[in-house]
Amino acid sequence: MLQKKYIPILIATFIWIWPTIFVKYLTSYFDNYTQNFYRYLAAAAFLVPINLIFFRKEFVKALKNIRQFIFPTLSVVAFQLLWVQSIEMLEPTVSMLLNKASVLFVALFSFLLFSDERKLLSSSKFPIGSIMAIIGVTGVIIGKANAQLGVFNPGILLALLAAVCWAFYLILIKTIVRRTDPIVSASIIFSLAVPFFFIASLLFGNLNVIWENSARVNTILFGSGIFCVGIAHAFNYKSIKLIGASASSNFILITPLFTAIASYFIFGEVLSLIQIISGTVLVSGCIVLLHAANSNRFPLSRE
Repeated sequence: MLQKKYIPILIATFIWIWPTIFVKYLTSYFDNYTQNFYRYLAAAAFLVPINLIFFRKEFVKALKNIRQFIFPTLSVVAFQLLWVQSIEMLEPTVSMLLNKASVLFVALFSFLLFSDERKLLSSSKFPIGSIMAIIGVTGVIIGKANAQLGVFNPGILLALLAAVCWAFYLILIKTIVRRTDPIVSASIIFSLAVPFFFIASLLFGNLNVIWENSARVNTILFGSGIFCVGIAHAFNYKSIKLIGASASSNFILITPLFTAIASYFIFGEVLSLIQIISGTVLVSGCIVLLHAANSNRFPLSRE
């Protein structure tokens, strides 16, 4: 029988099959800055009323200590800007696979930030998982069937930088949800992120383009913001609080497989054999790292 504590991450995992698909589709209609703004605006607009109705007391209390949400907000803004740009330059599944390297960065950041957890490196699983992850990322990068040697796609660098930002974001979220309700935390962080995306869109994007698109396109835009940003992140926050970030990440590692299937039917994306094998090695290496983290009481995997 499925334990209730796993329901939030199962919901988040299912929803997160689709973000790269939606973002790739929307790049034909919106520039990256404008897309980010409207998607996070939709997420905040959806979550804030829920908090005002059902979590008003804790929501108001959290707002009094709003400084704790600043760094998570900056991290998720940086992640979103880099990640969406990488999706425009790369195929959806490749971008998602590269983003899974964030598990490696989570381990490294935790080693640097938590002195009592440095014994993690003494685990034989840590170097094995790290090497597998690095080999996997390398294979995904150079394994494109029609890739030209010597031609570097800057989307690769952006995807890896996004993975670093995501890892830092997870570490910060873990510390916050210990004392603040996950839905309240998500609502505040996304609300704080909206002005950053607004300024970026105002300077480099086109806010008026929304009036030029069909109702179908705008529905996908706002719907993806509500579900893939607002609801999915809120459930992931809840999962991190219930079972830890490492266990949550274990579930999310399966999303590239289903994203690849969806991307094949929608965009005709076909991974080369080398990329398929490398992606498998990458995900396997991340799983080894997660097991090493759990066995060494990694701070992101315990309450």
